[in-house]
Amino acid sequence: MSEVFVDRLIDAIRTGRPPICVGLDPMLEAFPVELQPKDHRDLDACVDALHAFCTGVLEVVAPVVPIVKFQIAYFEQFLWEGVRAYYELVREAQSRGLLVIGDIKRGDIGSTSDAYAAGHLAEIEFHDSDDVAVPDAVTINPFLGLDAIDPFLQVCKDEGKGVFVLVRTSNPGSRDLQDRLTDDGRTFSELIADTLQPIASSGHLMGRYGYSNLGAVVGATQTHTMSSLRKRLPNSFFLLPGYGTQGATGEMTRSAFDSDGLGAVVSASRSLLYPKRREGESWRDSVRRALDTMVSDIRSVVGKSS
Repeated sequence: MSEVFVDRLIDAIRTGRPPICVGLDPMLEAFPVELQPKDHRDLDACVDALHAFCTGVLEVVAPVVPIVKFQIAYFEQFLWEGVRAYYELVREAQSRGLLVIGDIKRGDIGSTSDAYAAGHLAEIEFHDSDDVAVPDAVTINPFLGLDAIDPFLQVCKDEGKGVFVLVRTSNPGSRDLQDRLTDDGRTFSELIADTLQPIASSGHLMGRYGYSNLGAVVGATQTHTMSSLRKRLPNSFFLLPGYGTQGATGEMTRSAFDSDGLGAVVSASRSLLYPKRREGESWRDSVRRALDTMVSDIRSVVGKSS
């Protein structure tokens, strides 16, 4: 087996790349005017615009960050052509040296979960599939129970892939359930974290730096619970969504990182993809400027040599 996912991520950060994940959320209505399809009911034109935009973003961010995240919903809305574009763009990102997270949030029971793991994380074994690829890691939903995530963990063991399990999400409504107290005083998110830790620390998922291929999604907006979850999941890399548009800042993520600047990647999507353009500025330059601002902010928390 080649180097496992979490070690590849840490190696990229240790060489000087900031612990930032760029989220690819291609929203046609927010695209630069020059990339807008003339007819939003023309499926081919919409998918062509999606390809052009995402490829342009990858060109800008690939020299800077270690990892990107594709939100599959923005591709699935364009039916079979959108799904193919998703897998093609995963290949494109990997060809540029980027690690890729598939933001799929799947989780089901029995053979259904087996099929999700096979389709979204396990390496492709079909003929004539050279132009598509599966991600290096995916987000998964644990709320149906541990058996729902077992097939994904098996792929992690067999192929060195990674998963990020939803533990505490960034949306405001997450408090409705995830902050609810259990009988012993823990929040539901803390219960999930405590349940995952023995699995995360098991030898077949651990990398050589003391971190596991079982990571956790913890909203960067949730500073009130981040420290507790960090203590409960010392071996899990955190994926921290919510930076920028949702209100999180670099300072709000501080407790997710260890003393070496490892342990987490901060994810931003809309604030990087759709910044307000300055007069005479190309859309790619506006993305580059927004990314530079975020890099400076995160560097102020983790230092220049993460």
